[in-house]
Amino acid sequence: MSDKTNELIEFITTSIIFDETTLESEGLSSSVWDKYLELGCRTVKMPGDYIIYPGENLKGCFFIKRGKLKSNFIGKDGATKILSIIGNGATFGEQFVFHSQPGLFEAIVMSESELYFFTRDKMLELCKKDFEISLFMLKTLAIKSRMLAIQLEDTCVRNTMQNICRILYTFCCYEENNGQSSDGISILLTHEDLANMIGAHRVTITKNLNKLKKLKVLNYKYEKVTVLNTHMLKEFAFN
Repeated sequence: MSDKTNELIEFITTSIIFDETTLESEGLSSSVWDKYLELGCRTVKMPGDYIIYPGENLKGCFFIKRGKLKSNFIGKDGATKILSIIGNGATFGEQFVFHSQPGLFEAIVMSESELYFFTRDKMLELCKKDFEISLFMLKTLAIKSRMLAIQLEDTCVRNTMQNICRILYTFCCYEENNGQSSDGISILLTHEDLANMIGAHRVTITKNLNKLKKLKVLNYKYEKVTVLNTHMLKEFAFN
């Protein structure tokens, strides 16, 4: 595996996005679920539908055949912090298979999603009989723990500018891994999206994006950020 590929994988697994690209970077395939889908309860959810509210426990988990969900922390003042965006081929709620405590976050459907729900008992049964399912669950929890640790590091040691650059750089690695050129990568994001990912005010995000625009690191228009210089973006994020 080349140094460049290793670098892409390193940053993909710290991105806020978790889907088939993340899984493949760690040698996992969602196809291990195909033979068990008939054991799950199939449901189709539409954008805006809630999967879980704070304080609830799913008592099982979902496999996302297609679609996208996001999980959020909601502050007492209504402020939102996006924890993760979970997409095709991934599982959601796997922690509820292994503990009975209430969840601390909400989860909302972002795009039309085909989901399969597996109860806690069914998942424990599958984990006992199929090592590939056990490995899938363990690696998923490990990667998501890494993602949360990076977000904690952002809060503790990085300023807003660095946080913006780090998140955008992980998106660049994600897109480059999927075939985009390293420079001129376009990312569909609003200022509010970035604010919710970082846990900052939208005005603060706009001010910092303007600084990066003047430095010719990126450009933005409406709901799209275009990264013009990934090397400079990385320098701002980690130095």
